[in-house]
Amino acid sequence: MRTHQFCGTLILLLLFYSCKPIEALPPKYKIIVPPPLNQEPSIITIPLEIDLSQHLKDIEKALPKTFEGGEQQCEGISYSYILNRKPIDFFFFPDHIYYEVLGNFQLKLNYCPKCHSLFNDKGSCVTPRVYSECGTINPLSIKIGYKTQISFNNKGQFESSTSLSKFDLLNPCVISLFKYDATSEVKKQVKEELKLLEQEIDKQIEAIDIRSDLKSTWKELQEPIAIEGYGFLYLNPIAASVSDLIFLKNKVAVDINLKVAPMVSTEALQLKAQPLPDLKEFKKTKGIQMAIDISASYDSLTAIVNKELRGKELKFKRKKIIISELKIEGSQDNRMVFSLHFEGTKSGVFYLTALPVLDTLTQKISMENMSFEIETKSLLLKTARWLFNDRILQELEKNAIFDLNPYLIDAQKTITKELNGSLTIDVDMAGSIEEMRIKEIFLTSNYLILRSELKGQLKLKMH
Repeated sequence: MRTHQFCGTLILLLLFYSCKPIEALPPKYKIIVPPPLNQEPSIITIPLEIDLSQHLKDIEKALPKTFEGGEQQCEGISYSYILNRKPIDFFFFPDHIYYEVLGNFQLKLNYCPKCHSLFNDKGSCVTPRVYSECGTINPLSIKIGYKTQISFNNKGQFESSTSLSKFDLLNPCVISLFKYDATSEVKKQVKEELKLLEQEIDKQIEAIDIRSDLKSTWKELQEPIAIEGYGFLYLNPIAASVSDLIFLKNKVAVDINLKVAPMVSTEALQLKAQPLPDLKEFKKTKGIQMAIDISASYDSLTAIVNKELRGKELKFKRKKIIISELKIEGSQDNRMVFSLHFEGTKSGVFYLTALPVLDTLTQKISMENMSFEIETKSLLLKTARWLFNDRILQELEKNAIFDLNPYLIDAQKTITKELNGSLTIDVDMAGSIEEMRIKEIFLTSNYLILRSELKGQLKLKMH
């Protein structure tokens, strides 16, 4: 009787344990912090356009429109002139600005063959003076041309050098009465006065306040750029340089090189704004090239791998399991920790670990050296040895592949969107990320950190 009771109890216990779900204890996770970027500063070359239209209008208004002069003497030729200029025409060449202006010229002359100082220490003409004039009825035409070369100094201010390059009297002034050609003498006298105008032109150009715009832009480039879903991008500019200026169609183009130490933070940081430094020697580079970290949550990666694994059936002779979910739980000792939820002959959950390996060519992560977690291994050997099977690991390794290209495409579009818009009231920003590749990966408690390199273009336009 006791023997039958013992056998019945044993059968009940076996049935109970054969139906009981396998529930392994979750492993203990370690909080892992990825190493800092510690990257070499990146160089961003930003083509900058400055619209000079309004500045040139201001210069045109500021320059005098009438020039007067002359030379009076007792003996010989005396003369006075008035030159009225027309609006200035500006012409842009790659390395300078040229402006030309037409004007009307009036000249009055008088002639005394001989003077004496008997009654007047200033002298008196011994005969009545002979008076004549040119251009009072039909003004003489004159054409004046100036050439201005402009550069940036290390303070981000314009330096200007203007020279008179053309002065033509289009019709000569010949006084037939005393057979005198005044053209050459007038040109000499007027050119001296017009050369003084060079300083005024340089003064007006150097008064154009570009430095304030550069300071404002520099300040704005230190502000975070919100990237939806990723956090905040900080360019962190630390040095700047500018190229030679190129002039085209009322605009001046210049390349600005920014040395930056970019980073992405999930939260806005309180960083002290740095003043615009002196400009350094210019070195040409190719647009944006920098490194940032992108966080991919384990939940989103879980969704990727379960597209292939959910519902997959694995047979072991007369037994089978159906995968309900392969979930990424965290990381431990630089290995990814998975929980495998299953149904079938047995149901329950157990844990595995694997080493994630990045293929930099395909931008995919595969799981290598997958193994049962130590507590899971012990439990399976005690309760369901048939589940302790390499076939499970092989099948999971084959399907647990994470294609990161969708993340890169999404991040590329998002960052490009944020690089377009107004940087300040007077400065617009236009940019694009043309290439984005993952160089390294790091595991944290809740995220896979994708250390990425970005290449693209960024353009600023002042108006």
